Amino acid sequence: MYHVIVNPSSKSGLAKKQWKHLKAALDHAKITYIVHFTKSEKDLRNYTKSITDRQLFEHNSSLNRLIVLGGDGTLNCVVNAIDDMAHTVVSYLPTGTSNDCARALGISADPMDTVAGLKKCGVTRQTDVGVAAYGRKKRRFNVSCGFGFDAATCDAVMQSPFKNVFNKLGLGKLIYCAVALKQLISLETVSCDLYLDDKPPIHFNRLIFASFMQLPYEGGGFMLCPDADSTDGMLDVCVASNLTALQALPIFPLALKGKHKGHRGIHMYRAKKIRIIASKKLCIHTDGEICGYYTELSLGTEDTKLNYRKA
Repeated sequence: MYHVIVNPSSKSGLAKKQWKHLKAALDHAKITYIVHFTKSEKDLRNYTKSITDRQLFEHNSSLNRLIVLGGDGTLNCVVNAIDDMAHTVVSYLPTGTSNDCARALGISADPMDTVAGLKKCGVTRQTDVGVAAYGRKKRRFNVSCGFGFDAATCDAVMQSPFKNVFNKLGLGKLIYCAVALKQLISLETVSCDLYLDDKPPIHFNRLIFASFMQLPYEGGGFMLCPDADSTDGMLDVCVASNLTALQALPIFPLALKGKHKGHRGIHMYRAKKIRIIASKKLCIHTDGEICGYYTELSLGTEDTKLNYRKA
């Protein structure tokens, strides 16, 4: 039995359309399923938590099988709500604006490929799950956690009244570019100390952003950490600092191909345990979901990996 979780509002309704194609393919393949349409993030959490309750596996010893239709944010919410990670298998049909997780893992957006993946036996991929701790809260992430400019851009886009309009026109990335430019021009000067494992801190006088990556891409295809590997138990780090808005602008096109490495003001690291402390509160995101504004952030990975069935 599969549990299909559909976020109908993903990319202004694309998930709802894709569900019709997936349903036809599931029915044709005679695969049994229960579908759950979510109306809110609370729905998403509650469905996932009840489906993946630890006591269910103890009672019937069968895996919890999820099929998730949505974007990176939907998948992030699902992963945060999974109770029994070890005995849950996730199949994912990407229907979001960015789809950075699917891009990095080679997950198809074709419902027919999703069903073909369900017919394969066993788990085809296990990936690390990142954990960000801030204030008294913790949140998991599949793709990345951002601190500073990139998170503030996500926050501003989420609040923009034009987001849904641009998505319906197929111009979702355009609004990100416009908001990012505005954020870059209005950046405040913030210093920070970055702690990597047990090494002495690295100081930055003018932080633009720090991205902590499980996978190479974020922000709809920006290859911030080309060498990021979600199976090595490490987080790759990209820090941008000591750059003016004019100096930073040419770097973004380079980052689409991972060519920003080695550029002035770009610093790359890798570590298992990370802590960053800033002189002012900065925005934090996990997979594009806003966590709030904090001065301190700690990161690592979960002990248990996430089971994906590749389409």
